[in-house]
Amino acid sequence: MTSDTALRHRAPLAGPGLTQRLCELFATALELDDVTPDTDFFVAGGHSLSALDLAVAVEGVFGVRVRVRDVFDAATPTLLAARLAELAPGAGEPAEAAEPAAPRPRPAAALPGAEVAEATRWLWLERQRGDGDSGAYTVPCLLEGEGAVDAGRLGAALAGLARRHPALRTVFVEAQGEPRALVTDDVPPLEVVDLRGDETGDTRFDSLVDERLTVPFDPSTGPLVRTTLFLRDDTRWSLLLLADHLVCDGRSLEILATQLVAAYPDPAAGRPAQDRPAHRPTGQEASLDHWRRVLLPPPAPLPLPVSGPRTRRAGSATGMAVREIVPDLVRRLTDLGRRHHAGAFVPLAAAVARTLAGITGGTDICVGTPVDRRARLGANDAVGFHVATVPLRLEVRDEAAPDDLVRQVAQRTVDAVDHSDVAFDTLVAALAPPRSPGRPPFFDVWVALYPRIDTGPCAPGGIALRGGPIPQRVGMFELSFQFVEQADGMRLWLQYDTARYAADTAERIAGRLGDELARLLRDPEEPRPEAAPARRAFGGFRFDA
Repeated sequence: MTSDTALRHRAPLAGPGLTQRLCELFATALELDDVTPDTDFFVAGGHSLSALDLAVAVEGVFGVRVRVRDVFDAATPTLLAARLAELAPGAGEPAEAAEPAAPRPRPAAALPGAEVAEATRWLWLERQRGDGDSGAYTVPCLLEGEGAVDAGRLGAALAGLARRHPALRTVFVEAQGEPRALVTDDVPPLEVVDLRGDETGDTRFDSLVDERLTVPFDPSTGPLVRTTLFLRDDTRWSLLLLADHLVCDGRSLEILATQLVAAYPDPAAGRPAQDRPAHRPTGQEASLDHWRRVLLPPPAPLPLPVSGPRTRRAGSATGMAVREIVPDLVRRLTDLGRRHHAGAFVPLAAAVARTLAGITGGTDICVGTPVDRRARLGANDAVGFHVATVPLRLEVRDEAAPDDLVRQVAQRTVDAVDHSDVAFDTLVAALAPPRSPGRPPFFDVWVALYPRIDTGPCAPGGIALRGGPIPQRVGMFELSFQFVEQADGMRLWLQYDTARYAADTAERIAGRLGDELARLLRDPEEPRPEAAPARRAFGGFRFDA
């Protein structure tokens, strides 16, 4: 049921069944057997994206426009029931559906393929502006397999997924300066590399993975997905999934792994392709008004400790500073996020903001981050590019209490999710910020959290997959804080442009982030450590004047 249809077929917003129905929706979004009317969504494990799932589900049942902000402010079934009554005081009358935004004018001549979503168009345009063949637009994932794998059956299961998800068979062509999506009949093959019996198998494995990471995709020819099965000694096997960002995002990797494990026992029983209606965003002008209030006047470029000018596109050659975040620290960060109606991302982003403020002496910190929009698009199980880039603009002052900063990040994240229906290039065109060479508009630094993929126990005769994203040698930003969940704890990959940052500078930035994480978790009653001698903050090298 679409959102507009739901608005005309609403469930009653009164009576004893309202809170109970909300309990059921809470339990579904939290993946719990049941919840009570007083269960706090975030304390029970929710975060901003699962709150978006809940908001969409509530909207579908009751026909009331629900934002993530509403779940944030009314986080229990009892409180949300009261909020629904406030949102729709005239519950007896059907609400009017929002008018869809007017599409871009279509050329009179017939064009090949289909129009692409705004977010996909922005990503395609970014490739045209830069080095589209650099490999920076590859989404890499390495999974360790469990179970006795049969390469033929695995290949058949993968082929079934390609038939089910048109994105895996899509290529992109240019017509009159715009990208067009063509769905082909080509099913990407499974490559099998047998390393069994090779004494240098582990070394060769690492080398072969690195080699495949460096091969870029051509969006106009495809295939835009490559899968390699590595057979290794001692019944070990690994699966490397590589996809072009135009047809895949981080959540797609988890969907593919889960559906591949489900399809493996009987590949012939795969589900047919599912046609999804083209999405037309609604309410964009209201979202643009929000971003005008947040982003104008635009934040100034951060005076980061670069060692060279920003004269070319960032990320063409990168290094990596790695830090492990131990399980106890991850648990405490998660608890801190839950106290502020958020997940682990919010305190991690707060620590990044404090790190940036500390090394630049600035207080106006803006970072970029991705938002998964599947729930709003009605595409929770779809493989494709369904994320939006959003800026998080924060005021970071050293004297502010850590809880105040975490609270601010939580609220800015909620608002960003609620207003993520504007594609980033549309946002840039509407707000027209000054452009600097080698820098994205609005932000210098990227922050993202990637969940670990784990399909669960291996069933008899089946397989299981565990792992997640792996680092690349190229990127899209000069500094990218990538937090990756591990089986035991979490890992930070601080990816940095080697033409702009010295390796020891990146290591110091990563070390400072560790200090800021500890500072966020320090007991407010605990005396602050003795201040270091006053020292003028680094002013940065300014190459953007």
